[in-house]
Amino acid sequence: MPPAKQIPAHYPCPCGSQKILGDCCLPFIEGSITAPTAEALMRSRYTAHVILAIDYLWNTWNPEQRVRSSKQDIEAWASSCDWLGLRILDTQAGQPQDSEGLVTFVALFRQQGQLHEHHEVSVFKKVLHAWLYVDHQSA
Repeated sequence: MPPAKQIPAHYPCPCGSQKILGDCCLPFIEGSITAPTAEALMRSRYTAHVILAIDYLWNTWNPEQRVRSSKQDIEAWASSCDWLGLRILDTQAGQPQDSEGLVTFVALFRQQGQLHEHHEVSVFKKVLHAWLYVDHQSA
């Protein structure tokens, strides 16, 4: 299923990388290439929340953890938010040669008129040469 919200590929990428969407997260979301690092996957997952690329969020989530939610739950939550920005605070490991990585970030969003900061340490692992979001730790 294609993303529900379309952003032109020449617009700035929502992930805050200062690149255009077509040269940043969109190739990962469209499946033409896989994210080379845990941080790249984190950024593309944030962008997927913004454009409601629910299949991408589902497919880049470790299958063992998916039992906690559903595509419908993810879509309901992501679409209820006005995504305002992403700040990457720290990255540990998660490079192309690594098999695990941690990315600490803050995602800013507005939901029902209230401003929120979601602060998380995301855990990633590489499975068959592709990074997957596994879970999070308290920040």
